[in-house]
Amino acid sequence: MLQQLEIEGGIMHSGVWLRLMTLTALTVLMAAQSPAVFTLMVPHGQILTALNSSVSLACELSPLFNAEPLEVRWYRSGDFDKPALLYEDHKIQEAPVDPRYRGRVSLTGGLERGNVSVTLERVTLEDMGEYVCHVSNAQWYEKASVFLTVKVQGGTPVVSVAEARGGGGQVNVTCSSEGWSPYPTLTWRNKEGREIRNGREVLNTPDPQGLVSVSSWLLYSPSDSDWLSCTVSLSEEEKKKETGDQPHVYRNRNTQQHLSIDKR
Repeated sequence: MLQQLEIEGGIMHSGVWLRLMTLTALTVLMAAQSPAVFTLMVPHGQILTALNSSVSLACELSPLFNAEPLEVRWYRSGDFDKPALLYEDHKIQEAPVDPRYRGRVSLTGGLERGNVSVTLERVTLEDMGEYVCHVSNAQWYEKASVFLTVKVQGGTPVVSVAEARGGGGQVNVTCSSEGWSPYPTLTWRNKEGREIRNGREVLNTPDPQGLVSVSSWLLYSPSDSDWLSCTVSLSEEEKKKETGDQPHVYRNRNTQQHLSIDKR
């Protein structure tokens, strides 16, 4: 029995030693393969997320190699010295960090795999904007930007009717809605559901929170139909997903038009 234990102990000892040697060899190999020059890969276009959600800001080294010895800095454009997250000396640094992001940003990609992505939690409107992924060593640095947009559904569209200049039996119908992100689509439709394409859109600049408004007007003949709808949505796909919402009905007493104001 003692001899068997000694043999098994030798096998176990050899197994542990073999794993340590393998891990050491892999570490040396990855260090030897670390390039002197590298680039960063980030997603194209905007990253869209909802309020109070968590979102991943992706960033990877190219070629892929162990990023643990490097410095990784995520910051808002223009705020290099006040980063949302700073990793250096093999650990996350507590300072200097922008207080707005403390406790909400973490490295989640896997540094050992060359992935320096971060996750931002409890997203707010103030989080919208450009983020810079900055990775460096003693000889080289590279940076790339990602753009975060927070999805916000605006207010119920408001429709108003006024007599058109010049008369002719036409009225000027205006539809507007505030507080959207990103910029929404406004669509006019007649009673048969066909889109009316002669509306004139008014562009509005973002407010201090980054939310935008949309407004459109068109000339309309009540004799053509007694029903007109204005729909505001973030996208056609989202509009298709909405179910169960009843349209808000507005009656203009002067023209007796029934205007269905449908917000999705």
